Amino acid sequence: MRRVVLITVMCAFVATPVLADFSGHGLGYDGGTANWDRKGGYYAGQGGEFTIWGSGLDLSNSAYADTTSGLAVGGTIKSESFQSFCIEVSERIYEPMEIWVSEENAAGTGFGTHAWEGGTGSGDDLNAETAYLYTQFATGNLSGYAYTGTVGGLDRSETAGALQRLIWSIEGEGGSNFSEPYYGITLNDDQRDLIDDWEEAFVGSGWTGIGDVRVLQTYQKIGDECYYVLKQDQLYLTPVPGAVLLGMIGLGVAGLKLRKFA
Repeated sequence: MRRVVLITVMCAFVATPVLADFSGHGLGYDGGTANWDRKGGYYAGQGGEFTIWGSGLDLSNSAYADTTSGLAVGGTIKSESFQSFCIEVSERIYEPMEIWVSEENAAGTGFGTHAWEGGTGSGDDLNAETAYLYTQFATGNLSGYAYTGTVGGLDRSETAGALQRLIWSIEGEGGSNFSEPYYGITLNDDQRDLIDDWEEAFVGSGWTGIGDVRVLQTYQKIGDECYYVLKQDQLYLTPVPGAVLLGMIGLGVAGLKLRKFA
């Protein structure tokens, strides 16, 4: 029985990230150091998809589908990588970038997740519709998204452009007139129709809250100082803690039974 208790206690540490007050970033946890890339044919204009990867990355991509994780960078498969989108238009991305996973709302109280600048100077809470769309994308279930080949006459870069424009619009970053180009992304009629379909799907889903989506607040660290300027925040789908917990408990129970009947 002590073996089962030990596994359960270990599981509690795995399932619950350590929260800390990180010099103005608010509640959250360290996601490590990462690089980024954009794979040809997977992005449009100055937006995503972005590939987040690196040996110093401390984030699991277990919640992602095969089509949105473990892609190649420079011809080498990066098994730890995952595909993301930016949620700001006026900030740049550093490499290597330090990652802080936000778990606080912009007001600094209660649970949430937000972009550090977000166009407001004080932080911008993630919109529930963005969380819904990114969850569907990351798990390979976003209807109409061309993960492979073409869908509805659109390829992956074109569906990526449509999704990036919609995310920017939802997050109040501009570009809500989808008939006009914005940050290098020009949408055709099929892309605008796809955006309409996604917005209808969100309304019909009854989705509320942010689910398991978090904002990765990225920044550059120089020496002992952290500079919170010109950073581009990204989206991340966390593993489901409950699934990790139940899985480890299940392994513990299975081990106990095997020992009992051995």
